[in-house]
Amino acid sequence: MTDLESSLLQFRDKINAHPRMRTLLKGWDRTAAITATDTGAQFTVTFRDTHVVEVRSGAPTEEGELQIEGTQDLLKGVFSGATNPATEFLEGRLQVFASDKDQVKLDAITLVLWD
Repeated sequence: MTDLESSLLQFRDKINAHPRMRTLLKGWDRTAAITATDTGAQFTVTFRDTHVVEVRSGAPTEEGELQIEGTQDLLKGVFSGATNPATEFLEGRLQVFASDKDQVKLDAITLVLWD
């Protein structure tokens, strides 16, 4: 298991255990493709029924609604809460390809989890 995969699993556990996530994620079923630009590592994170129901190695079988890209260390920091994703996005080190509504939802998730 890589450090990035471990961070994604911790992210899943933290979301699934957080009581405010039930309300925040209600009706938000999405698949996120996570790609480490320096190593090529890819992961799929699936949000369903107010939970993260899957974290798996590899690209989504269908095109993900969300695409998140950055170096492996940056992604590890973002998903572990050690790195502020908003700052990294504004500095151009973290790329997020999603609708405006989905980007707002991702911002809300990180604020609730780590703010």
